[in-house]
Amino acid sequence: MQQSDTISILCVDDEPLFLDAFVQKLERQPGFSVTSVSKVSEALELINTRYFDVIISDYAMPDMDGLAMLQEIRARGCQSLFIVVTAKRLAHIAIDALNCGADYYFQKGADSAQEITKLVEFIRKSVPERHAEHEIAEWERFYQSVVENQTDLICRLGPDGTFSYVNEAGVYFFKKTYEEMLKSNFFSRIPDNERSLVLVRLQNLSTIKPDLLLEHRISNGDNRQVPLLWSYRGFFDARGAVTEYQVSGRDHASAIRIGSPEPVKTSAPSAPQAPVNAPLSAPEEADWKGLVETIQSLDNPVFAVDKGGIIIAWNKGLEELTGVPASAVVGKGNREYAVPFYGKPVPMLIDQILALAGKPGAAAPQGIKKVGDTYIGDVEHVSIRGKPMLLWGKGSPVYDAKGSLIAAIEAITVGEPYQAADQEEYMGGISSITLKVSGDGIGGAIAGAIGSSTGGYGVYATSKRLFVIRNPDMNAENSQGVQFSTFMMDELFGTTVDTRQKQVKDLEKLKIFVAEKGDITRIELKKPVLLSGFMTITTKDGSSFRVYIDHKKAYTHIEQLMKSFSPENLKIE
Repeated sequence: MQQSDTISILCVDDEPLFLDAFVQKLERQPGFSVTSVSKVSEALELINTRYFDVIISDYAMPDMDGLAMLQEIRARGCQSLFIVVTAKRLAHIAIDALNCGADYYFQKGADSAQEITKLVEFIRKSVPERHAEHEIAEWERFYQSVVENQTDLICRLGPDGTFSYVNEAGVYFFKKTYEEMLKSNFFSRIPDNERSLVLVRLQNLSTIKPDLLLEHRISNGDNRQVPLLWSYRGFFDARGAVTEYQVSGRDHASAIRIGSPEPVKTSAPSAPQAPVNAPLSAPEEADWKGLVETIQSLDNPVFAVDKGGIIIAWNKGLEELTGVPASAVVGKGNREYAVPFYGKPVPMLIDQILALAGKPGAAAPQGIKKVGDTYIGDVEHVSIRGKPMLLWGKGSPVYDAKGSLIAAIEAITVGEPYQAADQEEYMGGISSITLKVSGDGIGGAIAGAIGSSTGGYGVYATSKRLFVIRNPDMNAENSQGVQFSTFMMDELFGTTVDTRQKQVKDLEKLKIFVAEKGDITRIELKKPVLLSGFMTITTKDGSSFRVYIDHKKAYTHIEQLMKSFSPENLKIE
């Protein structure tokens, strides 16, 4: 799907002087094609026949206000970027616009020139992102249609033969509903006299030879034993054990071979030769050399292991935290990486990452949350250098250019179990450039896409209070604020965050909002999907404060924290 470089914009405003001046400024921008109308009815007629990348609408118009127009076009399936313009300096208008599905809020006024510059930057950044989202959705629909419209039977099986997926052709063949298929077993449908031979051949599959072509019979929905040609492909974990099979079957009895009058042979192919029992070659160091160099440059404590569990990187941050030099652990296996934290070699988050990699749809064990390719562990009580500490792990598998698992990494965050004299215990928190705010803490002045015009805020909880702070280390407006290593963590894990423990006195100093736990009546969380998510804190006096959350991983951290802080007042949309 190719997108034009030109960005098409529709402007709707009933004030001719503002509309003309606004359109002229946009038309000066290279690559912008601007159409303007003064009535919502005219805009809706245009939208019926043309697609616009961006729709910019005044909030207050005589025939229909901007939010009603937004709701109308969204109901029609229009996914253009929508920007609300208003001269009214009321925070609730911006919040209502966001909640109705707007993407940006533009304030008319004396500083419009500066705001237009921000608006243009937002449009240039967001239109390609919106196009990419649409392309992904289109490709997903296309892929799904290819799979579902196949005449071949396509199935996914667990190692024991239990169905985990079957396409429409398979549902029709077996004459069961999709839900019934997921409760049944593929191997049990193979006749007894053929099943053992099939299973023997499947045991010969390996990472060297993962594919197998067999002809055997299978019982269909009428209990007839139908001979089909089956293609098997095995998927394996880091230890070489089968985790899943993909199986496709087809009836080739009536196939016509071009260039030969003879019918296609339907006898089963000879059994494949078992693979030579030679050890698998270790991955080339070059496969993860760049990863090791990146990890060494990070300030955060991070380590990595290859797919066999051998430590390949142990950075300076970990050396300083544990007192264990890299030279003492790199090259070692048998979970040696756990000893500095637990006093003995026990499983850590990184072991689960290796075990789950390559298992599409596999559920993470209790205490571990999976967001994309990132795994997040619960906070644990450990002892480091004989001192009680809190440990929180976050990690991800690493694949080479061919999609093969080569390593896994885990970043370690620690904190002291802090307890002040007044028994106010630190519980946790996160700061991120993807967190933005609106509310009394910034005087209700909202500018930019959502919330404040820049991020770099944080949400933190103690046993008694909930804080929202402005984190100077995450201030994107300050060129020195977001450190290089923080951006490297962004490359590894998908978001730029600070999860280091904060002292209560520091939270007091940096706070822009604070509420006593007993004064909070409701904490509402909404997950970011295409638009930003948010957390709204409501107190007994009826006031509220909202934090906008642009990234799913920051949302996951906040959700876990709020479940610990005030589960009785938490509502998740």
